[in-house]
Order: sequence, then structure tokens, then C-alpha cells
Amino acid sequence: MSKAIIEIKDMTLVLGGRTILNIPHFALLEGQSISLMGPNGAGKSSLMLVMAALLEPTSGTVVYFGKQAHEQSLLNLRRRMAMVFQKPMMLDSSVMENVEMGLKFRGLSRRARERQVTPWLERLGINHLVRQRARSLSGGEAQRVAIAQALVLQPEVIFLDEPFSNLDKGTRDEFKQDIGSLLRENSITTVMVTHHIREATDLTDIIYYMEDGEIISRQVTSDYLAVDEFSRQG
Repeated sequence: MSKAIIEIKDMTLVLGGRTILNIPHFALLEGQSISLMGPNGAGKSSLMLVMAALLEPTSGTVVYFGKQAHEQSLLNLRRRMAMVFQKPMMLDSSVMENVEMGLKFRGLSRRARERQVTPWLERLGINHLVRQRARSLSGGEAQRVAIAQALVLQPEVIFLDEPFSNLDKGTRDEFKQDIGSLLRENSITTVMVTHHIREATDLTDIIYYMEDGEIISRQVTSDYLAVDEFSRQG
């Protein structure tokens, strides 16, 4: 049985006097890919931010890799995870400089950075863009750069916040297929927020439906690691 990467117990998030999240129990297993779906305001992005250690819950506990957040360095914890936002955030510099930025912060030499970055650029089909200014890229190209930024860090968990929503249908379909293959080939634990059922069913093993800050149901889309702690609780 795969171990839990992130486990949530009796967690609430209250902002401005309003309960944004109420999650009695939930666990993300190693190697699993899941989607969070639901209407606007359901709490999908808030739950993702809590899971990514970017938002502190009001009450309850969140256990990361077997330890509670306060028992480990927040910086080290975040280094084990990566997030790709809906709109890529690019520095006004080359594609290569954008992709290697995180590795530079970690103190890797130029040669080591290039050795780690180049395979991902090739795998994502953007190696020919390395010298181009990142802010001049098309939407699809920029999102590929954002994915490369995340994957070069070799995260144990990747969070995707509506990664295809700003792309046209043709670009979205091609990108979705490439990213799905890449994540599965590398067995990267994945959490994705999306409004599109086809994206969820094509890319993830389980879909969790949210409403009013709660997980109300789940749908298994593949047999791969389709066992979770939420189902055991319910």
C-alpha cells in the first residue's frame, strides 16, 4: 500500500468570518494523481494552497511526508513540492534563465543547471526557445516553460492550478496529452484544479468534487492507485 504524502485531519480554514474549508479527513497517496472540481467558490484553490503549504489552516493538522508542518522547515518542505499557476509568471529574461531560476537559488553551478534543465526542455518541445525572451512567448509556449520550471526541481508533488484554461482548444489538447504522458512516465504525485471534466478524466486517477468548502464525492477514473483514505472514512 502506498504511503500518504499529505494527510489532512479535522482541518478548517476561516477567512473574514467565513468558513472556506471544512475537511474532516483526506490523504494524497504517493504516486497518485487527483483532480479537484466544483463550482466557483467551492474551495478548490484554497485546498490546493493548504496542501502546498502556501496557506495555513485555521484549525486541524496537515501532515507532510509523515510529519506535521511545524515539525519541519517550511523552506525545505516547499522545496519538495512545486506549483504551476493558471497564468505563468515569467521574468523578463530568456527561457533558459526562467527555467533554471529555481536551481540557481539552490546553488547549483551553471553546468549542473544546464545538465538538469536540457532534458526537460527537450521533453517539453521548447529546446529551440532557450534564448527567446520568455515574455514574448505564446500562451502554450509559456505554459510549457512554467511546467519545465516546476519539473527541473524534481518535486515529489506537483500542483497544477487550471493549467490549460488560458489556451485555445487545439493547443490545450496537444499540451494535455504531452503533460499527461510526462507526469505518468515519471510517477509524479499530482494535484490539479480544473473546471473541465475531460481534463480531469484524462489526466488524473480520482476526481474529488467540492461544494461549500467540503469534499462531497469522488469519482475513480483509473485503476492506478485508486485507493484513498477519504473513501475509507466514508
